[in-house]
Amino acid sequence: MIDKSLFQFAGIKRQMLALAVLSILQGACISGQAIGLTWALVQIWHRRAMSSLLIPTLAFLLAFICRHLCEVGKQKLSSTFADGVVRQLRPQVQEKVFRLGPAALSQRGTGSAVTMLIDGLDEVKMYVQTVLPKMMDMTFIPIITLVVIWSQSPVSGIILLFMLPLLFFFLAILGLAARDRSNKQYAQFRKLNTRFVDTILGLPTLKMLGIADEYEHEIYSVSDRFRKRTMSVIRVALTSTFALDFFTTLAIAMMAVFLGNRLINGTVALFPSMLALILAPDYFLPIRQFGDDYHATLDGKNALQDMQALLNRTEPEQDSELEWSGWTAQSQLNLTDVNFTYPAKLREDDLTQVGKSAGSSKDPAAPQQAAASAGAGDLAAEQIAPALTGLDLNLSGFSKVAVIGRSGAGKSTLVQLLAGFNQPTSGSISLDGQELRHFNAQAWQRHISYIPQVPYIFSGTIGDNIRFYAQEAGQEATLEAAHQAGLDSWLAQLPEGLETLIGEGHRGISGGQAQRIALARVLLDKSREILLFDEPTAHLDIETEYDLKQTLLPIMKDHLVIFATHRLHWLADVDQVIMLDKGRIVAQGEPAELIGKGGPLDQLIDQMGGNQIAGYLN
Repeated sequence: MIDKSLFQFAGIKRQMLALAVLSILQGACISGQAIGLTWALVQIWHRRAMSSLLIPTLAFLLAFICRHLCEVGKQKLSSTFADGVVRQLRPQVQEKVFRLGPAALSQRGTGSAVTMLIDGLDEVKMYVQTVLPKMMDMTFIPIITLVVIWSQSPVSGIILLFMLPLLFFFLAILGLAARDRSNKQYAQFRKLNTRFVDTILGLPTLKMLGIADEYEHEIYSVSDRFRKRTMSVIRVALTSTFALDFFTTLAIAMMAVFLGNRLINGTVALFPSMLALILAPDYFLPIRQFGDDYHATLDGKNALQDMQALLNRTEPEQDSELEWSGWTAQSQLNLTDVNFTYPAKLREDDLTQVGKSAGSSKDPAAPQQAAASAGAGDLAAEQIAPALTGLDLNLSGFSKVAVIGRSGAGKSTLVQLLAGFNQPTSGSISLDGQELRHFNAQAWQRHISYIPQVPYIFSGTIGDNIRFYAQEAGQEATLEAAHQAGLDSWLAQLPEGLETLIGEGHRGISGGQAQRIALARVLLDKSREILLFDEPTAHLDIETEYDLKQTLLPIMKDHLVIFATHRLHWLADVDQVIMLDKGRIVAQGEPAELIGKGGPLDQLIDQMGGNQIAGYLN
């Protein structure tokens, strides 16, 4: 019933020992409370003087207070420990997501990651602070009450003892059914979150394409399936509660009939019979409470297993031995027959979820990326068709390289491979004469700036966001970076300027402003000579993109720039074009060498209407 992964947290044994002591003490108080109450009732039945009720009443009150103080103590201990578990898990999960990189995050889906880091941690806390004290209660309190009952009425003890396995049987059977349904419900919950969040992120693109209304029906369908899963879990939980209550009532009724007959016959005394009947409900109570709380905490258990699966995932190999001083005008990067394949799917017992919606991903593997593990974590060996195949690529000096192609051609995959987020499955890489296995190397990544389609804007001031990679930068340098990124006119409208709070719960910003903040980050950290852009203008309107382009072009000087885009007007401003189709390079060279030759690039330009844009045939 308790997830084994709980035992890896610091202090779990000490916590369980303290809870066990309190449960034993509480069991003794329950028995003392029942004894005091029975004693008082027997005195009343025999019409004793009121003074005879003083001692049993005091005994009852002391036991009652002690019982509930033990309960408060258990809740306090378990809540404190649960907070500690969440404090341990949160940085571990965040750091793991950071080390796995955007490729792993896209496999899970943005919504699933948000669910795990926000709702999931709260559910884990509820699970830990509920299941530990209930387990201790179920272990010790029935034993203590059974011993007391048996000492007063052996036949009642036998009835309760033989009824206990029946309760555990139904608890186990219905618990397994609830667990299976809860696993499916949790998978559907992750799927719903992924669809919803990714649809929100891609909403500007969906509106631009005129298909936003279609996703309204899709969100409704996913949420309706989640509703049905939830109702199936509730039905099993209610069935379990009914079964436990029924057999509890049956056992107590059998005891009452048996003891009542013996009382009438005068073969037993009133005190032991009444004490056994009063204690019987408390004998079953921990089991019934655990059954009820077990269903209520299954989401927390699933969330904990999901986090452990993520933490157990194999991290991308990192090269910490490369010695490289940075990109210069004489630098050379050569990729020869490089291939990359996304993992396809997980084992059958893993929870799965849907891939990213339109507007969130342009890669060919996006529909297949969306499997994520909640039970085991590691991806299965089965693979899908390669996302990048036979890449031969030569880059040198400070140049601007456009990576173009239709949606799904592999542009984002290539940029993420160059950033070190994806690791090639085969091929060779040479950087200034040094052989690399992949780009997940500290020396390489210290010299690159990666700007995705939607830059990360955290809750804080504009200045803090600009200093994301250079937190030691001063106010003057930050203002200069903001000026070069074209933020002057916007900042002039803000009374607090760079100190204006943005991000969650603060002032909203447009997509163009977010991109300019990302550019200011690049400008502030002048130690990075390689710029990787993953369609940074994909979600912007044409006017905003044109303004941003005027800011970008001066920044690109004296850098190696690799710019993935499906906006063909950039071809007039780059030195080299790499055209991808289904993960393969189908055209490569200077724009003047490729345009007007009747090749794949001309076909793409004709299909997208780019031949009407001035500058293409110059």
